Amino acid sequence: MKTKKKVVVIGAGIMGPGIAQVCAQAGHDTSILRRRPEFLQQTLEAIKSNLQMLIANGLITNEEASETLRRIRAETDLVEAVKEADFVIEAIPEDMAAKKALFKELDELCSSHTILASNTSSFSITEIASVTSRPDKVVGTHWWNPPHLMPLVEIVKGEQTSDETVRITKDFVAGLGKIPVVCKDSPGFLGVRLQAALVLEAIRMLEEGLATAEDIDMAVKLTLGLRLPILGPLEIVDLGGMDTFLYAYSYLYNTLGERFKVPQLLKRKVESNELGIKTGKGFYGYTSEKINEITRRRDQWLIEQLKKLHAQMKAPQQKNK
Repeated sequence: MKTKKKVVVIGAGIMGPGIAQVCAQAGHDTSILRRRPEFLQQTLEAIKSNLQMLIANGLITNEEASETLRRIRAETDLVEAVKEADFVIEAIPEDMAAKKALFKELDELCSSHTILASNTSSFSITEIASVTSRPDKVVGTHWWNPPHLMPLVEIVKGEQTSDETVRITKDFVAGLGKIPVVCKDSPGFLGVRLQAALVLEAIRMLEEGLATAEDIDMAVKLTLGLRLPILGPLEIVDLGGMDTFLYAYSYLYNTLGERFKVPQLLKRKVESNELGIKTGKGFYGYTSEKINEITRRRDQWLIEQLKKLHAQMKAPQQKNK
């Protein structure tokens, strides 16, 4: 496929305008489709507002914003919009019947080379693809809100999505300046499933009266929230020690029940003495140089966050003087 693509984003609600903006910023001719013509200008105004914010923060120039807007067309005619499209991104509300109906129509309208992508956050890509004659060219591209600011896009491989489609999609997403991660088709994919585990447990804690909503949120912000931008959950286990986490989570399972059942993989890692940085192997492999680099990067990040936190804490005190 050619480097410069014709991209069509279908849906102009919360996600669509930001996705279209990112595609246009990267140099692609981009159409955003909205069924109701009276809202087309509103869609373009939302994109203009996003671009103004990027200009104000020094992330793009006025000229780059103008070029981006020139590449965007707001349309209402699906047939005309997807003509000769290379990449179609569906961003309509989470309604499986509506998505399947749209993908069936897109399959009939689009060229044989067109990749059909869904921005669904949790629905099965395999099921969406089942209504088309090209399941090998149907893929998930789950963007995070707001899409023009969040750097990651999950690429979801349905049961029949071809490796070539995944490769093209991964290259396309990387070319937009986003970071692609690839996962198999599974409810919630990666981010939503991980987030669900944390959110549901926080709600359970509140429901049990364990702490106030404010203190539960603060506990996340000033522990996990500080570390997660620099260390993922599997890296955190490696640094803390597989055996330590196994003992802790086994206790939670024994006292709090089935939702804390320890995965067999964690048990096998401990049995194999793959405990993380202290044995040189865990979920990742480690050399002494890599360990030093990770801990240095972590500590420097935390120091920077502490500086910001201290500055925020001092600000109200200075106002009261």
